[in-house]
Amino acid sequence: MGRALVNLVRKEVLDLLRDPKILIGMIILPTVIYPVIGLAMRTSMAAAGETALKTPVAVLDLDGSEESSIVVTSLQATGRVILLSASASEAVSEARSAGAGALIVIPEGFGEALRSGSRLPLEVVVFFERGGFSSVMFSGRLQGALDSAAKALSALLVSRASGLSPDVVLNPLTATYRSIFRGEELSLPPDVVAQAITGQVSTMPLVASMVLIFAMQIAATSVAVEKEEKTLETLLTLPVSRRNILLAKLSGSAVVAALGSMGVLAGLMYYMKMVTAGPGEQQIPQISLLGAKDVVLLAVALLVANMLALTMATVLSVFTEDVRSAQALVGNLFILVFLPAFLVMFADISSLPRAAALALQAIPFSHIALATQAVAWRDYGSYAVSVAYMVVWSAGVAALADRIFSSEKVLTARLRFGRRRAIE
Repeated sequence: MGRALVNLVRKEVLDLLRDPKILIGMIILPTVIYPVIGLAMRTSMAAAGETALKTPVAVLDLDGSEESSIVVTSLQATGRVILLSASASEAVSEARSAGAGALIVIPEGFGEALRSGSRLPLEVVVFFERGGFSSVMFSGRLQGALDSAAKALSALLVSRASGLSPDVVLNPLTATYRSIFRGEELSLPPDVVAQAITGQVSTMPLVASMVLIFAMQIAATSVAVEKEEKTLETLLTLPVSRRNILLAKLSGSAVVAALGSMGVLAGLMYYMKMVTAGPGEQQIPQISLLGAKDVVLLAVALLVANMLALTMATVLSVFTEDVRSAQALVGNLFILVFLPAFLVMFADISSLPRAAALALQAIPFSHIALATQAVAWRDYGSYAVSVAYMVVWSAGVAALADRIFSSEKVLTARLRFGRRRAIE
């Protein structure tokens, strides 16, 4: 009886492993996808950190005192510093043209004020040109350098011990913050701006990826249901061209996917509104990435990406026999949708190694994530390139789908695993 049970268990295990839905979906993909996602996140975070360290800080020292030199030295200890010689009115434009991530203006009389027991605040202007976690890391690096300068100044004042105000000794460094976001000046600390922007920029690629997966499942189900219920043969005998049948299936799936996309966009807009709200009644209406024009552009990118997803899922579903196998086969594409989204969420593509950036750009589904970020930063040139790339891929896959539907492969093609590993 024990041997019979072992044989039955062995049979069940082998039968299950022969099923590609289980072998690939439950064993191979989970084994591969998590290390790949982990490596992608590690690469993205490392690239973001490197970008934050390489981004210089511009300093305009109008004081030239021992105290101001302590501030400059503390900044130099955490990264590259560009010393400006421009006037205060030209400092912002000169700092931006030099590629600096922030400008710190040390006012004239800064050191003398500390020695007399008072304070003159530094003027800190942070430039937000791109998103990702590099902006958060840069803000943290800047704040850390200012904290180090404050401790060094405290030590200097204590060593002088001349009856100064305890508050000045303990807190010798104050700053007034401004942030420049997409050319607009905000009277907000950079950490607040960085967190608000990162939350929105990181969410949009992931939301767009969910829309694509929804579209793929719809298209795969549309064809697979016909094959499973044996109605595709009847449909192909009707006095209608097969190209029209393909167009009808893609159009119907596109309509349903578009409705889903509208729901996602509405939810995304509500989310954007919520994440720009501070505690209680405090609101930050200035930090809004999507205007009316941006929503339209995002909708166009989603529409093009949906057509790519629909046509690709339609082609793959031709090689299956039923709905379950179609969804399992199409599910293998999910890693090509989610992986670029995760990469783009954590790092700007320009900060990635050249080989990694090219590999990422070669994946067509990565361009919906890149397009969403380009819209957020109003980089319309990059947006146009990403949309054009997806259009080219959609046209190529649509031509392949048309060729398959025009032949008998639409009825006879099968992708089998196990003992029959061939496309019939």
